[in-house]
Amino acid sequence: MECFVFPLTHTNLFPLTTKPLNIFETKYLKMIEDSIEKQIPIALGYVPENGDTYRSIAGYGVPQIIDRRPNGSLLVFLVGIGKVKLGKEIQSSDNPYIICQTEKISEDLSLDDDLKSKYIILSQVLVKWVQKHIPDPAQREIFIRNLKGPQEIIGSFASYLIRDYDLQYEMMEILSLNEQIKYLYRLFESNELTND
Repeated sequence: MECFVFPLTHTNLFPLTTKPLNIFETKYLKMIEDSIEKQIPIALGYVPENGDTYRSIAGYGVPQIIDRRPNGSLLVFLVGIGKVKLGKEIQSSDNPYIICQTEKISEDLSLDDDLKSKYIILSQVLVKWVQKHIPDPAQREIFIRNLKGPQEIIGSFASYLIRDYDLQYEMMEILSLNEQIKYLYRLFESNELTND
């Protein structure tokens, strides 16, 4: 599979979550339009602070243009489909952005019975965070209603409650739901999450 690559500092896209993006650079405006027209997904390539390249595991998704602004910039929602391993860059004189060969990553999404209590605690922590940080009751209800299963809850938890972006990326590298729950629960117990 080919993906367009959008390298961003301190940004991860977890499966079944949505990342709002303000697009204003010409090459990335073209990338968004080409992605929609050609039905080629975009992978968010995580770049650590002071890093000069993106990491190999990335969340990918399809963009939805929410707002075309008078100055030409776009508000885009990138809706996460899954994870890919970014491979060789494809050279193209026609495109100013990065195109990569990718390999889809399969995750183990089974939930062990002995982890259900930890999963429920993490779910409750996420709901409390949503209630505190989304003041509009209708938006809050939509957010909570869209948390339909473990993958949505765990991805949203990682997106919003892990304050350290490198720890977020470590979470991206974990390919088992059970191991993701254990990882998040350790962060929760050690107060490594956002204080909000």
